[in-house]
Amino acid sequence: MNAIYMSELAQQYFPNSTPRSASSQLHRWIVLNPELISKLEELHFVPRQRALTPLQHEAIVLYLGEPGE
Repeated sequence: MNAIYMSELAQQYFPNSTPRSASSQLHRWIVLNPELISKLEELHFVPRQRALTPLQHEAIVLYLGEPGE
């Protein structure tokens, strides 16, 4: 699994939204999930990070579910 951009992941979760709106919505979902925030902090995620490492991407999918489900 390669690095993925937050905007790409956001579009997968919110395909009917504009890229900016999708990114805002995904950020909101992340912020509202304290367990996910904690895990991402362990993985050295910083707010407004544009690219995710494979482990960060995996954590988001683990806590929020696969996009499109």
